[in-house]
Order: sequence, then C-alpha cells, then structure tokens
Amino acid sequence: MKSIISTGQGRLHLIQSAIAIKDQGVDVKVITGWVPGKFFSDKLINNMGRLIGRTNLAYGLRKRSPEGLPRTDIRTCSFSEFYIQFLFMLTSRKLLSRDTAAIMGWKAFGTESKKYINNSEIFHVRSGGGRSGAIKKARQQGMKVVVDHSIAHPKEIKRQLGKLESESTNSKYINISDGFWNNVLKDCEEADVLLVNSDYVKDTFLEQGYPAEKISVIHLGIDASFYDLKKSYQSDKMRLLFTGNFGFRKGAHIIIKAIEILMLQNVAFSLDIIGNVSAEVAIPDWFRNHPDIKLHGHMPQDQMKQFLAASDVYIFPTFVEGAAQSVKEAMAAGLPVITTVNSGAPVQHRENGYLIKDDDAADLANAIIVLSKDEELRSSMGKNAAATIRKSHTWSNYAKEVKELYKSIIDESE
Repeated sequence: MKSIISTGQGRLHLIQSAIAIKDQGVDVKVITGWVPGKFFSDKLINNMGRLIGRTNLAYGLRKRSPEGLPRTDIRTCSFSEFYIQFLFMLTSRKLLSRDTAAIMGWKAFGTESKKYINNSEIFHVRSGGGRSGAIKKARQQGMKVVVDHSIAHPKEIKRQLGKLESESTNSKYINISDGFWNNVLKDCEEADVLLVNSDYVKDTFLEQGYPAEKISVIHLGIDASFYDLKKSYQSDKMRLLFTGNFGFRKGAHIIIKAIEILMLQNVAFSLDIIGNVSAEVAIPDWFRNHPDIKLHGHMPQDQMKQFLAASDVYIFPTFVEGAAQSVKEAMAAGLPVITTVNSGAPVQHRENGYLIKDDDAADLANAIIVLSKDEELRSSMGKNAAATIRKSHTWSNYAKEVKELYKSIIDESE
C-alpha cells in the first residue's frame, strides 16, 4: 500500500503521522515545505527566521526531517515556503491582506506539490493543500483522497472568535468569510474521507450538514516520553501551568482575569507560561512583574517536561481548537487539566479533567480553587487522564486506524 502525505504550509503533525503510518508497513512519501540541507547551520536558519519574527526557526524546520523518516522519502516545496513568508512580510507592512497572502501562498504550495503526486493509491492532504489542481491531479492518477482537517469547522471558529471582538482590535486571524477558508472547505468537500482528530471537530462539521459517512475520527498520538511524569499530588501552593501560544484564542485574557480573582481571594499560587506571548494581548504590568508568574517564552520539549512533572494543575481555557495536543500531553503526564469542550481533548468532567465554560474567568478561577482544596480529586483526575492517553491516544493506535481507513477506501473502489 502506498500513500502520499502532503503537509501543506506550516504545521508539522503530519510528519509524525507519516512516521507512525510508515511503521505499519505503508510505503509513505511526504510532500512538505523547505527542509534545510546540511550546509545550513541552525545559526544561519535562525538569522533568517528573525526576518519573519521566528527566532527559533531551526527547531521547527529540523522536525521536518526527523529520525524515522528518511530524507529520500521527503519531497520539498521550497519555493512556495519562501513565497508565503515573503507575502506575510508584506501583510505586516500592510501592503497585502492576510487573506490574500494565505490564498496565494497555499495555492503556490498546491501548484508546486503536483509534480510529486504520482505512483500511489492514497493522497492524504492537509486541508487547504489540495488547491491549484493538487486533488485533481491525484484523481487523474486514480488515487483516493483523504483530507486531513485539524481544527473546528470555519463557522464554529467564526462563532467562537466572535466572543473575542470586544477584547481584540488587532487580531491576526484570517476572517472566516475570506477566501482562504473557502479553499479549505473545498478540499473537505472534495474528499473521499474527511479525517479529523476529535469528536468536537466532527460535531462542528455535522452541524453544517457535512455527511457523517464521509467523516472519520482518528486521534493523534502522544509520545510515550510524556507518560506519568507527575509523581506526587501533594502541594501547599497551586503550581499552575499553561503551554502554547499565549493569545486570545487560547484564553490568555481569561487566565489574566482568573489570576486577579485568585489574588483577591488570597489563594496561594504560581503560574508558569511556556510559549510565545501574542502581540495582540496587552499584558498588565502587575501580571508581568508578579514574582509568582513567569513568562518563559518558547522552550524545547525536554525542558518543558520538567514543568509538567513539577506543576499541580494545567490550565487551557481555549475558545476553539481541533484536539489540543498540549492538553493531551499534560494528561499523559498525569496532570489534572482544566479546559473547555472546545479544546477537543478527551476530557470527562471531574473524571479525567475539569471542564469549564469558555469566556468565563470566574469559572476558571473556581475550578482552580476546587482543585487546590482536594488533593484526592487532583490525584484521581491526573491518574485517570494518564490512563486515557495510554489506552487510546498512541501513535501506534493512530497508525493502525489510518492504515485500516486507507485499506477500506481502496477496497471500495475495487
């Protein structure tokens, strides 16, 4: 069985997907963006990254050619990578709209990818990467098309982000009504199977009338190195942890307001924020300078795992996701998590996590206070969370299910 996996611009989860699927005996070739050769040092790559505001660019790009995926199985679309970054530089100077830049950049990827779409039974493409004739080329080659979509339906995104209009006048999100998202939906509509990573994403598509029989939910895996990092649930001071981009969509302003509530109620806490702080969020001076609040910025995973082991509660009051891998990593570590249904994470309220309403700082603060007073609840939640991930969210399970999906749609055509 042969599969071509096209990652589209940017995101990297399909690289790990390809490795796992390859381990199940599928002949996998990957189409992705620029993969730096051995003559490009990390220092040089990071200097290039500073031009686009990404000071640790090398870290991400090296993930496109990891162990387990031979360089001979990777097809690079370097031109479209540099092209879309150039376009986004124009948007930062207000010379081009972000939507237009996204449309042009993703179409360039689709065009460049077509030369690699051949000699396979499956074309597995990230939504948005099938434009400019990429899906059409796969069909002409007799391939079945699996479109991989990793976030909620655009109308759900629009509904959720509408709650943020009063918070942000400088959002960098592409407007949901714009052409980029229309192209994403065209890919989804043209798929033989729409592959999503959570029941939450599936439900948002069903609400818009997408046929249930075309949707397959397969959960992305979590690396076993995250398992059971948490060893003790005793604590006199709630050590809170957030990881990810600290921006409006992930509830940064909700966290700031919840911390104010904790301070007013004299709750002892510390908060570590690991990840870049979005420029759209105004961080109050009292928050930035608080002795028990640390803004660490981006951090390598191995270092981040030390915080997962040492923290008491993971908080992630997001407005909309697909299936937040960061929440699942915290669950795998054995941390009790506080999040929303919109995270897409496999959380059952007060069983393996704590679900709160989105856009509600008081609910977040109350959840933190409840857990701060109940060591037994923290322990049972954390241990159940780790068991949930070990049982159903491994890369091995993911790959086996994807292989069976491939086989089923190939068999249908014979």
